[in-house]
Amino acid sequence: MKKIILLLLIFYTSAFGYYSSEAFIDFLVQPNQLRVRTDRVGAIFGNENIRAAIGLTGANNLSGIILHNVTDFSELNNNKIALDNIVPALLGGIGYRMNIFGIAFGYEFKWSSPTYMIHTPVLSMTALDNDFRINIPVSVGVGQQSYYKKADSLKGTMVISTGIEARYYFNMEYFQHLRFYFNYGNATIEEVNDSSIYFTQESVGFQLRAYFNYDFSSYNMKLTPIIRLQFDKALETRYNNMDESTDIVDNYYITAKGFAPSGGARIGGVSVSSGANADLNNGSLKGGYIASIPNPNIYYAKEPYRIGIAFPIGFRAMNESKTIEVYVEPALSLTIVNAKNIYSYMDIQSGSYERRKSMFYTFGYVVYGELYIRPIPQLEWYTELQTGGATVAGDLANTSSGGSTSVIFNASTGITWYF
Repeated sequence: MKKIILLLLIFYTSAFGYYSSEAFIDFLVQPNQLRVRTDRVGAIFGNENIRAAIGLTGANNLSGIILHNVTDFSELNNNKIALDNIVPALLGGIGYRMNIFGIAFGYEFKWSSPTYMIHTPVLSMTALDNDFRINIPVSVGVGQQSYYKKADSLKGTMVISTGIEARYYFNMEYFQHLRFYFNYGNATIEEVNDSSIYFTQESVGFQLRAYFNYDFSSYNMKLTPIIRLQFDKALETRYNNMDESTDIVDNYYITAKGFAPSGGARIGGVSVSSGANADLNNGSLKGGYIASIPNPNIYYAKEPYRIGIAFPIGFRAMNESKTIEVYVEPALSLTIVNAKNIYSYMDIQSGSYERRKSMFYTFGYVVYGELYIRPIPQLEWYTELQTGGATVAGDLANTSSGGSTSVIFNASTGITWYF
């Protein structure tokens, strides 16, 4: 029983270790378990050396839904046949581990629309008794002619992105570990009737996190100060055999999974774009991303970038019987968004290029919390909530008139069975 409790303490930071390709880094160090939460379900199993995992992740507001055909009438084809939607991404992985070295391979498939699907092979490795860990997913989004509405096509479109994460655990008294993230995305939309006409969007980003640690063993509490630094930038959009267009907007976080295909898409439960267009017969070419700028309906930005600085402090405590565990994390957060040039979207349509010279910024706080209840060491119930007016090194908050601080309850909740 003591061994099981120790495992729970070690792996609490790996909440989604095998549900998605981006979080595959902890796959080789996780214990055997079955986890069912509101938007994801998965299992990891195996013996001391050989590990395997399967999982689904919805990553949107359709919690618990795997398949559905709830489609707007306007999207029905001529035969009035509803479109079957696969909501979650499907992931499988297998690995081999030893104390000195471990290696794992995974594959994730995500259906986005009849014109666009995403394939993600994953390589994950550990070394030095798991003190060093690295995860390398490469997502490839491939466009095609729609099998549902023949007039829709993204044939020739390809989006390639990676989000590499590396960690090193120092196991020092006050300095716990470092995490480094590298993001790169490249999206090319090719005109379906003329392959010599296309445009390419790119972005690059880095993030560094430093985790510190101080134990208050006298009353079962651990203090974890964290420093987070983030930088993301849109690179210059390249055009081939076509003129620059304001219908194509720059984004500092180009990813295969964030691409909105023809007809639009909801990524993470949010309508992120009206959708890409690769057919000049249907209007001007468009990218599958919204502008990375506050109020994109008002401003047009060239090569925007984001700088994020956050200082969270985590407090983790549990009762004497270790059946209830609470983690709370208040954080100060500064987010800056600027660009090479920022124009009025309306003015640029009429040929005026008056620039905004002030950057956008928000400075505020976030309060995040997790609750774990374990009636027995093998069974765990988890829930989380968050409130605050600014994100942690993320997007700018909603500061518009009428905006309000909101509490997100049951953002993720469910059970874990350790076996």
